[in-house]
Amino acid sequence: MIQAKWIDQALFEPTFINGNWIVHSVFQHSFNLQDTRQDQLICVSKQAARVPKGMILAADDYAALATGLVAGTALLVQQRVIHFPHHRLSFQKAAKFTTIFPAGTVPFDRELFWSALQSVTEKTGIREAVSETIRSNHPFYDAIDQLCTPSFKEQRQAVAYLVGRGVGLTPTGDDMLVGHLLARRVMGQEDTRLVAYLQRRLLTVNDLTTDVSKHYLLHALTGAFNQSALSLTRCTDSAAFYQVIKEILAIGHTSGADFLAGFARSIDQFQNNRNEEFIWQNEWSSL
Repeated sequence: MIQAKWIDQALFEPTFINGNWIVHSVFQHSFNLQDTRQDQLICVSKQAARVPKGMILAADDYAALATGLVAGTALLVQQRVIHFPHHRLSFQKAAKFTTIFPAGTVPFDRELFWSALQSVTEKTGIREAVSETIRSNHPFYDAIDQLCTPSFKEQRQAVAYLVGRGVGLTPTGDDMLVGHLLARRVMGQEDTRLVAYLQRRLLTVNDLTTDVSKHYLLHALTGAFNQSALSLTRCTDSAAFYQVIKEILAIGHTSGADFLAGFARSIDQFQNNRNEEFIWQNEWSSL
């Protein structure tokens, strides 16, 4: 019996005790399972990244499970034990982690974050350095700016532009959108209308984006993010920011860079909007 090392505590919900699952997709370092009742993805990986609905295995255990595994394979889950064709995987006693952003805003040192970001020369999916994010006039960033406005019309236009746009398992526009959604929580700018609209689009429009990207977007809408992203919101000094940014940049080909870009551009926009509102209020009160 193979034992999972770490697991998102959300997988201890009753929904995942028993059921019929299938292998959704298989990649070099991970494979995804799907709960056919709930239409959710469960990511099984040998990498240390802790993601929503994720399990982490020892490298040898992962290799034993992944060898010969193909999409469409039917699996049976009984008492949190997954029955594969030649092995069994238990996640009953795995150590738990959380991917949920805490309720309410968190203290976030934007100046330290900007300082750390200036040294990031890695390129995003639009082939611009992350350090150029705030100064760029690229259409992707214009769409992020639209998302940061209170105009529902502009937000819908931005969603139409970003979702599914770009290449890869998680397209650039989607990764930037996940960064935007985390920035909203950090800055106390949650927008229930935008969340409801985006959720409805993802659940009702076929082929809007990839299944894996849809998985992460839907979780971001509920406040669940990978742990590296959550760690970014808890940094209190420059060294911590540099380390966490390094970890995020290691995610995917450009996914980490794209997430950082969407997060940074949104933080900057929300801060500028606040400053403008503060200036306007002071000018009005002086009349």
